[in-house]
Amino acid sequence: MHNRKPAVIAITGGMGTGQSTVCQFLQKLGAKTINADTVAKREIEGNPQLQKELKKTFGAKIFYRNGKLNRKLLAKIAFSDEAKTARLNKIVHPQMVSRIIDIIEESRESGKYKLIVVDAALIYELSLEHMFDAVVVVTSKMKNRHERIKKRDQLNEKEINDRMSKQIPIEEKIQWADFVIENNESLDLLEKRTVKLFHDLKKLPSKIS
Repeated sequence: MHNRKPAVIAITGGMGTGQSTVCQFLQKLGAKTINADTVAKREIEGNPQLQKELKKTFGAKIFYRNGKLNRKLLAKIAFSDEAKTARLNKIVHPQMVSRIIDIIEESRESGKYKLIVVDAALIYELSLEHMFDAVVVVTSKMKNRHERIKKRDQLNEKEINDRMSKQIPIEEKIQWADFVIENNESLDLLEKRTVKLFHDLKKLPSKIS
């Protein structure tokens, strides 16, 4: 058991910056990582009330016949205009945030982890920064981000720009961040930077009760 509670850190950035890769490296080093998208998806799939609201707003077609969520289709519809994005956030985010808080609590109480990390793109958009001991912003050049997203999600330029336009520009996030990690070179270099970050974050005292 660790005597002191581990710090709780948000890792954010924007689409294609590589924040999830940084989280994978941190997990390898012994951090507990919580992926906000995965939590949201589980909450939706396990909550008939949420499903009902989503179907009412976005149509029954966003669920496969087996009841699983078609994330791609939901994202496509929800990010096509501002009002729909806002509706999606309003339906899903309260549940997601509340579940993340539960997982953070359980992980800290377990005494197993030196660090608790939440991988979430919308920390600043949802004004959640107060929940964390520190916020790390992963940044990358726009050209690199577009290439990664195209490869990973098979989206076209318009779809990428639509989604990015719903996120706060990375330049602003960098100004608010406690730590910034740059991801423009090799994965090896990103891993080295993440190892250094891990040791810096581990030393942080946790302000969260």
